[in-house]
Amino acid sequence: MLKKVLASALVLSSLVLAACSSTASNSSENTVTEWNRVKEAGILKVATPATLFPTSYYNEDKELVGYEIDMMNEIGKRLDLKIEYQEIGVAEALTSVDSGKVDVSVNNLTPTPERLEKYNMSESYKYSVSGMIVREDGSSNITAEDLSDWKGKKAGGGAGTTFMRIAEKLGAEPVIYDNVTNDVYLRDVSTGRTDFIPNDYYTQVIAVKVITEKFPDIKVKMGNVQYNPTESAIVMSKKDDSLKNELDKVIKEMKEDGSLKAISEKYYAGQDLTKPAEGSENLPVVELD
Repeated sequence: MLKKVLASALVLSSLVLAACSSTASNSSENTVTEWNRVKEAGILKVATPATLFPTSYYNEDKELVGYEIDMMNEIGKRLDLKIEYQEIGVAEALTSVDSGKVDVSVNNLTPTPERLEKYNMSESYKYSVSGMIVREDGSSNITAEDLSDWKGKKAGGGAGTTFMRIAEKLGAEPVIYDNVTNDVYLRDVSTGRTDFIPNDYYTQVIAVKVITEKFPDIKVKMGNVQYNPTESAIVMSKKDDSLKNELDKVIKEMKEDGSLKAISEKYYAGQDLTKPAEGSENLPVVELD
């Protein structure tokens, strides 16, 4: 009888240990953080448009370069990660994070309240203001500093961007593009298919200069009106804060040691976009719900 009791106790003990082992294993699997997952793989998958000058584009040597590209490459070096780029347009910049296709997305994405509710966003790596590209001859007829003359005008841009949401709120008619290059956008303004392109001011200043030199038939210029100060941050999953913490740490280091400023000056004609522009706090702001 005693042998049977002992045998039963041993079986029960084994079952309990097995259950505990299984529970511990499951618990361990469930506590793998986003950073540990990326670190273990040794690869950070990054969504980038590869068509937006000067933040993400191919140079004449067919190399992927730009402000965001150089920044991410430096982040990869400091975190000992290989950066794997996937060319994804603005329309899928966020859904690619949702699906797990990429770990992060960089595409001049502003940390709006709506995005912050759903995603983790890094320390801001670029500060700018909003502007617009218009026709060179002034026929776009968009000059009001209070933005009151946008109504009824055709605004070109990517679906779901902050700039297109602003345009729609002010009564402009959206003309939606997929992941096209700058010359396509600008040529349509020049020919009258669209009236203006609302977008990041400093990015478009450089784009207008380069594209109009390369394509003299494209007759566009930067409008004088500025509005909505902006910030750009890296977007990632909100599963936990571990990856955000690592990226924030490196971005802050790059700001402090001047390396991010050097990248900004390289791609933005000597301008430092790693801090808010002077006077930007006085610009008109269109609030988005």
